[in-house]
Amino acid sequence: MMMFLFVLWGVSLTVFLALHLAPGNPAQLLLGSFATPEALSRLTLELGLDQPLPVQYGHWLVHVFHGDLGTSIMLKAPVTTILAERLHNSVVLALPAFILATVLGILAGLLSGMYRRGWVDHTANTVMFVGLAMPVFWLGLVLILVFGLSLGWLPTSGMASPGAEPNLSDVTRHLILPVLTLALAPAAVIAQITRSTLLDEIKQDYVRTGVAKGLSANRAVVRHALRNTWIPVITTLGLEMNYVIGGSVLVENVFNWPGIGQLLVQSAISRDYPVVLGASLILAAIFVVVNFLVEASYGLVDPRQRGHGV
Repeated sequence: MMMFLFVLWGVSLTVFLALHLAPGNPAQLLLGSFATPEALSRLTLELGLDQPLPVQYGHWLVHVFHGDLGTSIMLKAPVTTILAERLHNSVVLALPAFILATVLGILAGLLSGMYRRGWVDHTANTVMFVGLAMPVFWLGLVLILVFGLSLGWLPTSGMASPGAEPNLSDVTRHLILPVLTLALAPAAVIAQITRSTLLDEIKQDYVRTGVAKGLSANRAVVRHALRNTWIPVITTLGLEMNYVIGGSVLVENVFNWPGIGQLLVQSAISRDYPVVLGASLILAAIFVVVNFLVEASYGLVDPRQRGHGV
């Protein structure tokens, strides 16, 4: 618990200093370039930006401990309310992307390892290479150009069609391109780790012993080698879950998806300090929780790990 709080404190302090050291004044952005010095001074005083940085940070920290993330400078609404709505939208995007990446990655890695040097292996390796080499924002733009603008099959922007009442079918169609964009790179990493781990296990003596006792090669792999691949695969899943969360910041802006990532970028540009700090805190908390769950799952898939404090 103390480590969790320390990480969140470190993230909040780093983001706070970065925001205040960057050029730009929220009061100036709110009032515009023609604002009078008196109006700027009055708004700066109202927002508390005239106080020393340690005092500003201290006030914010005290409010956070009381469950108050402040009020958005630009939107004039509680930060907690804004983040709750945007976080829901981000989960709608990130969860299907992570599930798709996990299923495709493990399946491709297993097939590639079991049928190495065959056409399945070559095809999977090619897709892995493309997924690892192509930046996520570039992949998103390519998918928009091909399937949205050229073919006209899928919508390219937003969470629902403009002017229409959101429904499951419409949201699903809007999800397809951003989910594919977000899932390809982590799927490639998961497949690569699964394949390499499986190939290492296949070389072990216990697999040869299973084959010598009459098991087919594939049956020996499934019954014996597969269970020993889960620890590195689960570790990779945790890392790629964090990648999906971080990558959603880019994907949401490419596809104009109204999630916490898009809000974070827009708020950083407009110097909306409370929103940026609150969003950063939420994302950091998710990263820490994911890492904790990954470590806790080790003992479930491998009982040997329970006695090592993992």
